[in-house]
Amino acid sequence: MKKVLLLVGVAILFMQCGNKVMKPEVSNKVIAPEKSEISSDSLHSYATATKKLLMKNVGEQMQKGGPESALEFCNIEAMPLTKSMSDKHGLTISRVSDKRRNPKNGANAEELQLIEQYKKQLLAGELLKPIRTETHYYEPLVTNVMCLQCHGEPGKNIQPKVAAKIAELYPNDLALGYKENEVRGLISIKTK
Repeated sequence: MKKVLLLVGVAILFMQCGNKVMKPEVSNKVIAPEKSEISSDSLHSYATATKKLLMKNVGEQMQKGGPESALEFCNIEAMPLTKSMSDKHGLTISRVSDKRRNPKNGANAEELQLIEQYKKQLLAGELLKPIRTETHYYEPLVTNVMCLQCHGEPGKNIQPKVAAKIAELYPNDLALGYKENEVRGLISIKTK
């Protein structure tokens, strides 16, 4: 009886598939939902995870060898780490700034407007909230004390050896002169 039921089941499957035997596909790839279906909460968690991943690795480098070690690490690994988060979530995640250190992190016109908007809100004491457009999700990047060791003021927060390393690794650097609690840029997630 079991053989008959099994054969009937196989015959029905065979007929439903247009006389083709279909094999189930097995994949280890993470399949992201349609980008337009991703909730703002999910995008916020992706942005937060990206920031945490970068800060964790930079912090470890700071402990190992100080700001110079962190600079060398960022020069080589910051973009690949961000890309790993893009790949993990099936989206395009990037860090952008109006005062970029790496030329690849320069903000476009829309992002520049948002950075200026966030700066004004911060100066007014307003809470900085993520912004979602039709095609992107943005969250501000705000400086803290640790950031100032490489993004602060030379001679004040940035030691001479660190300033020399910045000049060596980033000859066209614009990412200096920050103070604590200033908008340094954005996490940008392309949603479409």
